[in-house]
Amino acid sequence: MSAAASPSIRTLLRPRALAQHALVLSVVGVLVALGQWQLQRLDEVRTANALLGARVVAEPVLLETLLDAASSDPDVLEFRRVIVTGLFRPEEEVLQRNRIQRGLQGLDVLTPMDIGGGVTLLVRRGWVPTTLDTPPVTEAPPPAGTITITGILERSVPQPTFGARDPDDGVLERVFHPDTQRLDGQMSGALLPFVLRMDALPGADATTLPAAPEAPGLDEGSHLSYAAQWHLFALLALGAYVLWWRSRLRRT
Repeated sequence: MSAAASPSIRTLLRPRALAQHALVLSVVGVLVALGQWQLQRLDEVRTANALLGARVVAEPVLLETLLDAASSDPDVLEFRRVIVTGLFRPEEEVLQRNRIQRGLQGLDVLTPMDIGGGVTLLVRRGWVPTTLDTPPVTEAPPPAGTITITGILERSVPQPTFGARDPDDGVLERVFHPDTQRLDGQMSGALLPFVLRMDALPGADATTLPAAPEAPGLDEGSHLSYAAQWHLFALLALGAYVLWWRSRLRRT
């Protein structure tokens, strides 16, 4: 160890300096952890998108053939294209708020379908403008009688801890989230923990209401850019600290 280096090292190892090092390294560690968390979220999104992409192009299968497997593994049903036969119950219909389609604000029509055996499936039939905000939407009725439809199964969305929530009690006409557990109490039959995003019915066109739900997107979001930002902030913080100490030691 050179004589010139010894004072600098002693300065760096003083208790106050060590506390500063620990604080800066803690901040850098948090920034890196946030960046790694964003990369983990990106990996989860990509995995889900890969699963969605593979399942939405598959040939539809009868829903009842999947229900037994789904009782032990709900992931079996997510994003699956299925064929369902049943009877719509528009009198129990609810609307989901804040849905954008064709660049316009509106609501999604969620109509329960009796599929037999005391089992009910909530069907996302499509979008209507905000002027049609009272269920049942008589201007956009479901087909009468027993009908066979196809679509993509989506998970139920539970009530969030923060943000917009639906009331815990009472009969809901409009909801923020298609929470089948919350809606089960106001609908006949046992409501499955999935929502069917229904395909357009034969003969439907651009003027038909409800407008057929748009295909689920495969957007990766901003996770990659956020990860890069957090890692860059960590590098800048560490670099600025090193330069600050280098400048300080030169003056001593």
